[in-house]
Amino acid sequence: MVSTFHGLETGKRALSVGQASIATTGHNIANANTKGYSRQQVNQSTSPSLDVWTNSANPGQLGSGVSIDSITRVRDRFLDNQHRDQSATLADAQTKQAAFDRLESIINEPSDSGLNAAMDQLSNAWQDLANNPDSVSAQAVVKERAKAFVETAKAMDSSMTNMKNDLNEQKTAAISEANDYMKQIASLNESIVRGGNESNDLKDQRDMLVEKLSALAPVKVDEQSNGAYNVSFPSSGFTFTDGELTLPEDAQVAGGKIGGLIAAEVKVDENHGKLKEVATKFAEANNETEGGGPLFGNTASIAAMTVNDGATLGTPTAAMETGIKVVKSAYQELVSVLGAQSQSATRSVANFEATLQATENRRQSVSGVSLDEEMANLVKFQHSYSAAARLISTTDQMLDTIINRMAAR
Repeated sequence: MVSTFHGLETGKRALSVGQASIATTGHNIANANTKGYSRQQVNQSTSPSLDVWTNSANPGQLGSGVSIDSITRVRDRFLDNQHRDQSATLADAQTKQAAFDRLESIINEPSDSGLNAAMDQLSNAWQDLANNPDSVSAQAVVKERAKAFVETAKAMDSSMTNMKNDLNEQKTAAISEANDYMKQIASLNESIVRGGNESNDLKDQRDMLVEKLSALAPVKVDEQSNGAYNVSFPSSGFTFTDGELTLPEDAQVAGGKIGGLIAAEVKVDENHGKLKEVATKFAEANNETEGGGPLFGNTASIAAMTVNDGATLGTPTAAMETGIKVVKSAYQELVSVLGAQSQSATRSVANFEATLQATENRRQSVSGVSLDEEMANLVKFQHSYSAAARLISTTDQMLDTIINRMAAR
């Protein structure tokens, strides 16, 4: 037999679901512009039905209303994984592009104040001296042009050394930042497990941290049955023990800002080595004179390179001209290759940005809050709530008739 208050219970459940739906919609609207927020929805299903006797042999099923199953985030984990992978790829490309830009500014070619101009000016000074070997002023000009070359080379050498130090400091800071994110993720894991698997807002905060972490290094995320994240690093270069992320000196990391910084260090080392070779070979070639003393002293390195102010210079030889030509050709190759690599890095960044934005747009179409959609839902849930209230009011009138009016008769 159906309870006398069955209608009230059905209406009460409908009111509860309507109230939860309206509150969740309001939460969505309030966080429409909150970074990292995922749209939430109330998942509902029909309550277990009641068996009632009918004229047939089998009992009938009388509905008992609606129940709230859960309130969940609307997310697509496959899009999330794509976003993390692409974020790591973009961060890697952006870091390399920034390094190439800085290298180009150090090389500073083509320019009237670059190393190529300094080499040309010294070659021209030698030509003037060859035309007038006994000219004191021509000898002085050669020495001054040599000093300008040394100053330019030393400035570039120092800049590249500073750049390598800066990249190493950035790498250390990025690893420290990654460790900080890992600690916050671990703390949120504990809160989510303790608060239940449907801690939606905490999960949003954790996903934001994972996305920031993925920009530093490629990550792999496995969600456990209790809602906790197991975050690992597929790159073999990282070691993660006792909650601490470390990076060995010889680690090879592909992807992310950290991987980009490591690759940038390699590229700076490569160009720095070529610069040292160009400068020292050029100085050696300029010492190939006939008669007189060498122009440069200690050509073993840029840092030790000096100009022999007191030397009486001889005249240029064919070996000098050949050596200078070879060195300038090597330097032009360095500049050309660097320019091509920089252009390639710029194109890669543009392509990866477009790819990541496309994925983000698809993800927002799933997880993002649409105010138009939420307003439509608000009207729908309002009508549902009003109808449930009307059901309770009608049931109350029926019970009033049965209990009060029939009893009076």
